[in-house]
Amino acid sequence: MISEALHLPLTGLLAALAGGVLLLALMQRRKHQRRHRELQHEFYDLRRQYASAQEDSRAQLDQLPAVILIFDRQWPKLLFANRLAREVFGCQTEEQLMDRLFSKPDAWLLGPHSLVDFEDWLASARDFGMARREWCFSTGPDESLWLDCEVGNTIFAGQPARLFSGVNIHHRKMESIADNLRERALFGINAGRPLDRLIEAASKLLEVQIPGTRCIVSLYDEQRDVLVSQGKSGFAKEFSTQVPSVPARFGATSIGSAAHTRARVTTESISGDHQWQGYSQLCQELNVDAAWSEPVQDQHGNLQAVITLFSSAPRKPDSAVIQQFSSVVSLLGLGIEREQWKLALEASSAHERFVREISVEIVNVRADDYAPGLQEVARRIQAHYGLGALNIWQVEPDENLLVPVAGTAGPQSGESGASTLQVTVDWFEGVFRSREPKYVIPQDELYARIRHSGPPKPVLVVPLYSDAARGPLLGLLTVESRHQYVKKSSIEYLSVIGSVIKTSLINRRLMTRLSDAADTERRARQKLEGELDVARSIQMSMVPGSGSYLQQFRAWSIEAWLSPAKAVGGDFYELITLPQGRLLAAVGDVSDKGVPAALFMARTVSLLNFLARSKDGNLRDIAEGLNRELCRGNDACMFVTLVLVLVDLASGKADMLSAGHTAPLQRFRGRLPLLWRGEVSAPLGLYDDVPFTAAPLDIPDGSSLVLYSDGVTEAFNKDGSEFGEDRLLNLGHRVDGSGDSFLAHMRGQLSEFTEGAEQSDDITIMTINHHGF
Repeated sequence: MISEALHLPLTGLLAALAGGVLLLALMQRRKHQRRHRELQHEFYDLRRQYASAQEDSRAQLDQLPAVILIFDRQWPKLLFANRLAREVFGCQTEEQLMDRLFSKPDAWLLGPHSLVDFEDWLASARDFGMARREWCFSTGPDESLWLDCEVGNTIFAGQPARLFSGVNIHHRKMESIADNLRERALFGINAGRPLDRLIEAASKLLEVQIPGTRCIVSLYDEQRDVLVSQGKSGFAKEFSTQVPSVPARFGATSIGSAAHTRARVTTESISGDHQWQGYSQLCQELNVDAAWSEPVQDQHGNLQAVITLFSSAPRKPDSAVIQQFSSVVSLLGLGIEREQWKLALEASSAHERFVREISVEIVNVRADDYAPGLQEVARRIQAHYGLGALNIWQVEPDENLLVPVAGTAGPQSGESGASTLQVTVDWFEGVFRSREPKYVIPQDELYARIRHSGPPKPVLVVPLYSDAARGPLLGLLTVESRHQYVKKSSIEYLSVIGSVIKTSLINRRLMTRLSDAADTERRARQKLEGELDVARSIQMSMVPGSGSYLQQFRAWSIEAWLSPAKAVGGDFYELITLPQGRLLAAVGDVSDKGVPAALFMARTVSLLNFLARSKDGNLRDIAEGLNRELCRGNDACMFVTLVLVLVDLASGKADMLSAGHTAPLQRFRGRLPLLWRGEVSAPLGLYDDVPFTAAPLDIPDGSSLVLYSDGVTEAFNKDGSEFGEDRLLNLGHRVDGSGDSFLAHMRGQLSEFTEGAEQSDDITIMTINHHGF
């Protein structure tokens, strides 16, 4: 027990202690309150600094030239999008961007990719720390943007996030895609890929180079004179379904106008353009309101196709667009032309074989069954070339009338397919002023006389003249297409067949005349001589100029002369104009004399004309083909010697082939003349499979080449002496400039030498003179 004496002091001590503790507690509380106020002030200050730093970070991200998107690390919730990202995707805030795009699967990512692919790619950054890839985003109707994207882990607003950054590589990517498409197109052209694949590549190339456009390629169908829509894209298929073809005439949309004018046609607004009348509803459905049409032409200016670019908004192409457009037009033109060459080469063999077969059939038509034989020939030609109708007319020389001899046109409202109206030759030549194939339309005066069956359409007239320059008219072909026009390639073959029919008409007339002459000979010799004169004139009409020819070709002049020993003979010369400025000259001599030689000569000339064009001037192929045909059925063992000279009139280069013929004379300026001593092959018609050789020939400026038959060197005078090669070489020393041509000089010398002697052989001379460029 504590004593009472100590109780009071202890109580005081405890009270003092309690007061001290209380004082200490109050002091500590004041200290904590002051610290709390300091910390709270620091907290508010840090928050202001953090908010300021965050605003600075957002502002800096807004200034970056890249698309910046920040997603939650766990799932693709958009936390932030910088200004460029919002502008690219057309949104004002992150919430709009999230609602319009990232919350709608596959609405903003072009196929074949999907939102799942994008989420997987974002998630890859969580596993590897960073991922990179190129993506193409949809930024609006018919608009897109390529970005080089990178995603990595970061902290944003104090929480784990993924940072997406994308650099605009759209221009470079489009150029790369365009280069790839261009390389694919060029490779396809070189590799001979199908035309539809080239059209698809060219269309994609244009749509890539010129954003916001749709492409249609319309191929030109020459026979129907229409443009046929092509393409495999959704737009192209829908357009082709609604507009399968467009007429190639002005006003038939900008496509037809471009085809007609062969020039670019721009339609800034389809809805207000008369060329697109009737198509406004379709264009609205296809969401297009502007069109630019560009014609595609080959190197000769022939129409191949029309490329049309459509735009959803009214617009006019600028110079850059036109340049891109033109490059693709050139590329597509190259592909179409190559495809046409390929098809032409594939068809060439079949056409040549057909022309060869039909030519033999024409030549072998029997005189006593001539009209039915030609009727069958006409049917075969019509079927092979897909013609609507074909009629063959001949000239009745005694009455000077053109009359149909065979044809395929069917009845028309009780009328015959080929008009039975007789046409005088003078009237025909008065209204048809051309020696080349030409169309006759219903408005022409001649049309009513030669029209075919069916609805009115252009009729192609192929006149058959014995000589392209001055010979008389022997007949004609009238041809009608199944659609509108005959193919140009078919016209060329029809012209060749026409030359064979011309020869057949000549042979028939010649045979008819000769047959009549034989009958007359049994009755009266005088009438035979008259008929032989007619036969002579017919035969002479088969050579250019009817035996006396002079023509200028640029820096060249060619002169020829033929003098048969009898009424008809076996000598001949021919001049055939070939493409690319080339000229084929020929001089030949058939074995034997008289009528057999004349018939063999006629057959040779007709085959030579056909082979020269079908073999494109290849001397070796011409000789081989001619030898093969002449050997066929040659029971009489006749043959022909022949010299062929192919001259390039532009370059002056020449080639020559001699099949058993006399050596040509070469004359030079300032040099001695000489006889050509090149390799000579066997005559034509004797042996099968004989090799023939063509050799280059030099005809320099101021020189000339003289082709002649053996009737020149084997001409005899009244004493029985032969003219010979030595006299011919001496003639070659003559210096030009005396006024007369060298051929006239030769004729004068021959006439003087053989005066008083009967001509024993046919004489033919041709001079090819090079005057210099």
